[in-house]
Amino acid sequence: MKRLYDRNRTAERRARLAVERKLLFAEYPGLQATPGDIQWQSEAWVKMWVDMSYCVFSEDGAMYARRGITDDGQMIWQIRHLQRPLAFHALGHDPEQAFTRASTAWARCDALAERRGEIKALCRDLLLGRERFEVTVEDAAASPLSSVEVRFFMRRMGLSRRRRVSGRLAALMALVEPQVGIVILTAHRRQARRTAGLGKAALA
Repeated sequence: MKRLYDRNRTAERRARLAVERKLLFAEYPGLQATPGDIQWQSEAWVKMWVDMSYCVFSEDGAMYARRGITDDGQMIWQIRHLQRPLAFHALGHDPEQAFTRASTAWARCDALAERRGEIKALCRDLLLGRERFEVTVEDAAASPLSSVEVRFFMRRMGLSRRRRVSGRLAALMALVEPQVGIVILTAHRRQARRTAGLGKAALA
C-alpha cells in the first residue's frame, strides 16, 4: 500500500512540474533548454524533484534557477551560483524573486561569516550553561537562512511542530548543522534588544 502511495505521489509531483514548465514563456529572459528530465535530489536537508530540462539564468549570468517541488508538495526554486558549491532553495512566483532572495541571503551570510568566532563562543556558552535563552521560529525567519532549508532541517530533527527550543538544544543542533549558529546569533541579538528595552523601561 505504501509503495502504491509513493508511486502515486511521485507521479503527481512530476505532473505538477510538467505543468510549471509549460507556464514559463519560451521567450523568458535567460531561459535555456538543457538536457535532462525531472530528477530526484536531496541537498541542504531539502528532498525534492527538480526539472532539469531547462534553467533560467539571472541577468548577470552568475546564477541560474530550476523549478522544483519538495517531497511534501511545496513549489520552490533551486538557485545555483556559479561560484558557490551549494544551492539555495527559495520561494517565489518567478525566478527573479528567487534570485533576489538568494542574493540577499548569501550577502548576509557572508557578512556573518566574519563573526564565526563569536558564534562558536556563544554556542559553547550555551552548552556549558553560561548563557540561557530560547531560540524561536521567528528567529529562524529573521535570519538569512532559507526558510525551506530550515523547515526541512527541523523536520529531520523531529521538531516540525515546535515553535521554540532551548538555546542549549539549538547549540547541540549547530554541531550537526553549523548554520544553526546563525539563528542562535539572531536569537541572542533579539534577547539583547529585549533586555535593553526592559532596562530603559525600568529607568523611565
